[in-house]
Amino acid sequence: MEVIKKMLFITCVRVNPGMVEEAGKFGDGILKAPPKGVKFLQVYHTLGRYDAIWIYEAEDPNVIEDFLHESRAVSTTETWVAFKREM
Repeated sequence: MEVIKKMLFITCVRVNPGMVEEAGKFGDGILKAPPKGVKFLQVYHTLGRYDAIWIYEAEDPNVIEDFLHESRAVSTTETWVAFKREM
């Protein structure tokens, strides 16, 4: 039996100028119905360089590429794969 290991992703979101309402609708939609294999763990609205931070896990990074590509009309994103540090 193969064990599928989920990867942890952190995406920083910056809403494109004039697209606040549209970005909110996109974000609401993706959070209510995430792509198959994606589980959102935390979502934060932030003040500063980015407008939001999404922390989520997924089995397939290609799924992440697809929904982030869709978000380009309303936002600019920067995404990292994160690994837990053992203490």
